[in-house]
Amino acid sequence: MKPVVLAAALAVLCGAAALPSLATTASILAPADRYFGRLHMSVLCIRNSLKDLASLADAHPEEAQHVFDKAVLVEDSLMNWAGQFPLDPWIPKYTFNLAQLYGKLDIDDARTRRTLTLDWLNGTYPESEYAQLPRA
Repeated sequence: MKPVVLAAALAVLCGAAALPSLATTASILAPADRYFGRLHMSVLCIRNSLKDLASLADAHPEEAQHVFDKAVLVEDSLMNWAGQFPLDPWIPKYTFNLAQLYGKLDIDDARTRRTLTLDWLNGTYPESEYAQLPRA
């Protein structure tokens, strides 16, 4: 039970809005010290990168291509995480955040990726609250 309590404590410390049930087994949650994708990003790094890139996209829309290139690498880490821990309850939220980030970028590749990301979210996690949100 220690890993579940540790995961819950980390989620609270990191400002998580809702915690997964403590009945969730530790094997469902990605450990904080596990690294994913080509950039070897932790779950917290994925979360922070999405937040930082969204802020950069808002403040500097002229940097859309730069933000997009970094977002693709974050997506790689997120998809690697989802492949290893497909039942982790945080994946739908960060997938939705990634789609929102792509939506902020005024380039064709980002619009395409946004649609593909939302399609993947809806197909993989259809019962999540994030799959239920409107695409607009």
